[in-house]
Amino acid sequence: ATDLFISEYVEGSSNNKYIEIFNGTGATLNLSDYRLRLFSNGASSPSQDILLTGNLSNNTTIVYKDAGATIYGGTATSNAACGFNGDDAVALFKISSNSYVDIFGNIGNDPGTQWSSGSHSTLDKTLRRKSSVSQGITVDPSGTLFPTLESEWDVDGVDVISELGSHTFSAP
Repeated sequence: ATDLFISEYVEGSSNNKYIEIFNGTGATLNLSDYRLRLFSNGASSPSQDILLTGNLSNNTTIVYKDAGATIYGGTATSNAACGFNGDDAVALFKISSNSYVDIFGNIGNDPGTQWSSGSHSTLDKTLRRKSSVSQGITVDPSGTLFPTLESEWDVDGVDVISELGSHTFSAP
């Protein structure tokens, strides 16, 4: 992978909101070079902009959660950027390059209650990045669409966390 990317997004019942980040770069990365940003209700400026801490080894994940999340029993760190709903954008920002390494959704756009494309939706769903994806979305899409929703994500129902905490990565 070219850098960290969001590998799972859980928009579950109540406060059960989780973001999983995967490192497939081949090296341990210092998370203090990254910020997790939440863009609520179509805002173009982050409503939460949280500096990450610690290190993330190659081929591992870290899970962040809303402080009120309760359904996942694995290790997860509370992060205010996980206070999202199905219509909010979430982005992973790299400080040293002053650029996004992954964007979930579309910054500055409010699609109503959810982004949808075909049978895929972000409302009350668990979305898992396909194993063939090797990098995040680094340029915010234009318009109000989430163009990679179908091509890069598999969708499960509400509160499905069976694969949270690990990511299958088979990209070339």
